[in-house]
Amino acid sequence: MHLEVERLCKLKADGTFLFRDVSLSLKDKEILAISGPSGSGKSTLLKCIAQLTLYEEGIIYLNRKSPEDYGIPNWRTRVMYVPQRAPVMPGSPMEFYQKMLSFKHQRSRNCHVDPIEISQQDESWDKEWNQLSGGEIQRISLAIALSCKPDALLLDEPTSALDPDTCLLVEESLKEYACILVTHNPEQERRIATNSFMLRHHVDTEDNADVSIDN
Repeated sequence: MHLEVERLCKLKADGTFLFRDVSLSLKDKEILAISGPSGSGKSTLLKCIAQLTLYEEGIIYLNRKSPEDYGIPNWRTRVMYVPQRAPVMPGSPMEFYQKMLSFKHQRSRNCHVDPIEISQQDESWDKEWNQLSGGEIQRISLAIALSCKPDALLLDEPTSALDPDTCLLVEESLKEYACILVTHNPEQERRIATNSFMLRHHVDTEDNADVSIDN
């Protein structure tokens, strides 16, 4: 697996750049940690890569194929975005999961594993979403994403609502996947990141770099 992002640019509503010329690369079992100040576009960058938000310039490839080559619904199952706070939906997580399985995308049909086993939270799956704690929602959302066996995971602060012990368990699980991870936790970054990426506020001058990658 090889995910490539080349010179990605995103404009704000006022016509100035949120970020500009962002390039990165991700391979199997690599974890790229993205940090940066609030408002620098970290969550938006993940959504652009997942084809959930439009961007003005740039090229994205998975195994040298574009999102259009795969088809956007198929791309989103291969390059899967998990938000920090999933929207509270009607019904239960199990009802949501069963509905997701009914979608007719190839990977939805053939590539799933049991999310309950991944989450180790049998008692939470049949509760209503609005009865779950923030940590339960976060853990179940991640389990559903992992059950789809995506090529790459785009994770927006996936452990922010978890207790320390559960956080460490989740981090160990993620080491088996290719992940781009937004985190504000330097200790977490040191524990699991194979590369680090700083997304700074864009300054509209030719001499200012927008991003840096540190091995």
